[in-house]
Amino acid sequence: MSLADDLAALEPRDPRVLTIDIETSPNVVYAWGLYDQNIAASQVIEPSRVLCFAAKWLGEPVQFRSEYHDGRDAMLAAAWDMLNEADIVVGYNHVRFDLLHLNREFLVAGYGPPSPFQNVDLYQVNRRRFKFASNKLGYVTERLGLDTKLETGGQSLWTRVLANDPDAWGLFREYNETDVVITEALFDRMRAWLQLPHIGLWSGELSNCYACDSPNLEPAGTVVSKTHAWPKVVCDDCGTFNRVLRNGQTRAA
Repeated sequence: MSLADDLAALEPRDPRVLTIDIETSPNVVYAWGLYDQNIAASQVIEPSRVLCFAAKWLGEPVQFRSEYHDGRDAMLAAAWDMLNEADIVVGYNHVRFDLLHLNREFLVAGYGPPSPFQNVDLYQVNRRRFKFASNKLGYVTERLGLDTKLETGGQSLWTRVLANDPDAWGLFREYNETDVVITEALFDRMRAWLQLPHIGLWSGELSNCYACDSPNLEPAGTVVSKTHAWPKVVCDDCGTFNRVLRNGQTRAA
């Protein structure tokens, strides 16, 4: 059977797209000075841990879990369940930070890995495709005219959170949830620039726009490689260029 036949046997659906962001505690260590220290593992009193996470299914409200509000076991179970359900996970440097911290927590807690998913790391996309003066999420979203990160006051907020100050946790939650909302907004703004998985792999519509599944495609010339040429179409809804293969399926141009 062909890929198209295999997909036709599946019930069409929208992919589950999850945007996620975590907050962690600092490593607590014994140190002999304040500048240019070489900290050995034996000096670590308390290693960094995940304090909370915010996550948002595309088009749905933000969800928040924390060790303070829900307990560590419930927080980790919720994170694992969401990642296990996700088809695509969106974040900002989440591949090298958020997911590594979560995977450590899952391993320590006795979980296996969640079901495989596709990653869309907007930090990596930003560094590869654009040259902003800063790659920080707040700077990029502000330059694009989107809502941006909240000011927290820095380390003092983390110190108060670790002391279980309710007011500090309120601000911490707002900070975490805001990061997820603006990351999803950045995902939507960057959609035409992303090499996304083909949405038709879930919907079954492999001739629609690969990035947003829209059927509204307009001819836009030809894509020419070193050895082949394909018709090129542009999506009226998201602006993504698609190439049209001989079997009528689309893919990234």
